[in-house]
Amino acid sequence: MIKTLILVFSICSGIVSAQVVNIENRRVSDGTYGFSGALDMTLSAQKQKDMLITVHFKPLIQYKFSGKSDLKYKKAAENGDSTTMNQSDSLIKADKNKHLLLLINDLKYTGARKNTYANFGMSHLRYAYRIGNSGWKWESYTQIQYNQLLLQKVRTLIGSGFRLKLTDVQPREGGYDKRAVRMFAGTSLFYEYEEINYSFRPMEYINSVRWSTYLSSYFNFRHFEFISTTYVQPNLATFKDYRVAGDYALLLRISEPFSVKLNYSHFFDSRPPETVTDNTFSFSAGFVYKLDKFHIDQMKRKKREKRERVKEEF
Repeated sequence: MIKTLILVFSICSGIVSAQVVNIENRRVSDGTYGFSGALDMTLSAQKQKDMLITVHFKPLIQYKFSGKSDLKYKKAAENGDSTTMNQSDSLIKADKNKHLLLLINDLKYTGARKNTYANFGMSHLRYAYRIGNSGWKWESYTQIQYNQLLLQKVRTLIGSGFRLKLTDVQPREGGYDKRAVRMFAGTSLFYEYEEINYSFRPMEYINSVRWSTYLSSYFNFRHFEFISTTYVQPNLATFKDYRVAGDYALLLRISEPFSVKLNYSHFFDSRPPETVTDNTFSFSAGFVYKLDKFHIDQMKRKKREKRERVKEEF
């Protein structure tokens, strides 16, 4: 049973249709081993003067699997070799999620009659390998996407680089049990090919190599929770051609049941296609009121106790 009542008031300025896809907030970081993910699909239809139809499909699949030390540990366990098991015990924990495969898809269409308000799609495949027992990961990825409102007929890219866990602070004994501080940094090079479909002149073909760097952080304390990811992607041929994108979310816990939510996203392209704005952003604000300890029988009992106290006074 869902015991959380969420009322959201949104203030949106612009539409963030960035070419920079935030992969950090799509990773399933719950320690799950093997397959995990979700199939998220939304269908809606609204009719006033015209029928407005929206279709949004966001399937995500993640697969984590082990390294060789896990296989050695399993064989030792089957053979009853306790010495080998003890030697491999420290390795199996670190190698438990040594390899990762991540497939992200995001497709959306919103339109009414001959008007199109959103028409984009993206598919991203990523492989990550943990280097030894360290916080370093080697990652390779490929992506294909389109976005009609950005005049983007197709964009493909392939890249590779490294990701580093800067810090991972666990809850302190006797303190807030959900306390966490995690920070990651990543850098990679990728090649992109893009076709821009102008209506007033021939199609433009773009080939470039970009350097992508990002910083991702997660802070969770008793009174607030903050998540942020910032990307910077300059063109190696000319650093004046660059993109900056960011996603930021802040949750303020005013009291035990009441919290305030703030979300901000932005995207800047120093050299966007003609007729496309170079700077877009979105902002939303809302609040959450948890009803975890709210029960109808408790209300009835309190009212009954109040009536009994009134009677005793008289």
